[in-house]
Amino acid sequence: MKDHRDVVIIGAGAAGLTAGIVLTRAQADVLVIDDGKPRNAAAAHLHGFVSRDGAVPSELLATGRQEVDRYGGEFTQARVIEATRDPEGSFAFTLVDGNLVRSRAVLVATGLTDELPEIPGVRELWGSRSTIARTVMGTRCAAMTSS
Repeated sequence: MKDHRDVVIIGAGAAGLTAGIVLTRAQADVLVIDDGKPRNAAAAHLHGFVSRDGAVPSELLATGRQEVDRYGGEFTQARVIEATRDPEGSFAFTLVDGNLVRSRAVLVATGLTDELPEIPGVRELWGSRSTIARTVMGTRCAAMTSS
């Protein structure tokens, strides 16, 4: 693995892969770093994503990876444990395996981590019949369906 890139993208979900496609098409030397733990891992299908409503999340990610790869982007499955910036403006990323990667720019597309409320049934139904409504009258809440 090369140790200096134009851009390091941290996160290979929809946002990170979209950025990877755009940047590699512009001929940037891109490395996408992802830990392989997508936020929507429990979900069986995507919803509200234009042209992909009802698709299997892993299929969307596989297609996105193929598209980034087609334009020369590279991937590594790892977790960034430290990020620093030197006086010249370059970034340095230490990966959990001890490897060091440098880049001129960084794009963080790690998404969110859901903190599930302590409501009976939410954890067991997560990704199928329970979800988080991001804002309901300014307050986060859990939403569950009966079927």
